Amino acid sequence: MVYNWIDLIQETFFPSRCLLCGGKARHGRDLCDACDSALFRNLSPCRRCALPLPPGTPAGSICGHCISKPPPFEHCYAPLIYDNALSHLITGLKFHNKLQHAQLFAWLLCRYLCEQQAAMPDLLLPVPLHPDRQRQRGYNQALEIARPIARRFGLKLASHQVERLRDTHAQADLDKKKRQQNMRGAFRVSGGIEMQHIALLDDVVTTGSTVSELARTLQRAGAERVDVWAIARTP
Repeated sequence: MVYNWIDLIQETFFPSRCLLCGGKARHGRDLCDACDSALFRNLSPCRRCALPLPPGTPAGSICGHCISKPPPFEHCYAPLIYDNALSHLITGLKFHNKLQHAQLFAWLLCRYLCEQQAAMPDLLLPVPLHPDRQRQRGYNQALEIARPIARRFGLKLASHQVERLRDTHAQADLDKKKRQQNMRGAFRVSGGIEMQHIALLDDVVTTGSTVSELARTLQRAGAERVDVWAIARTP
């Protein structure tokens, strides 16, 4: 009851604003009900890589690519399909210092993980940036999303166990084959992940080249299981 009164006072005198339309949002969410309902949800994802499958596809289905060439991670959770509205929010976080967007992404992902009853990992590992790029940007957007998620679920945040060795070319400019070549040998594990269940956290999964290379690197270093948590998956 005390928390209900606190929420009421905060919503009355310090109302949150929707990051998409600017209207009134529920406290702690930064998203109004209308915009929340309008998000492009990933309702029929591939069970392995979260690729959006045709509407009506039976739950738990696996896409043809994952059947022919299973990814090195066990399961990818991505609640949304990447579209223009989501691109606006992600671009704001990555390139325009809109760190409040990370709180919204964390809330959306936590909600989805609870809905899916996802197995909780031993470690939550945000995909690292190369040190030069992180210095230029001032922060790692994956880490900013991971922090509130780790607090919400009581997870250990593994932000120093892996380093990015090369400042790779922007993945958005490359096709699938070149993305894979671009990421090869890009990561190094410093230790502390043997026999651990690890969830990798990234903002968007496109072809899966980045998380696949990182998952393989972790498995070679002794990780027992690797999952992927992301805000969105491209079609």
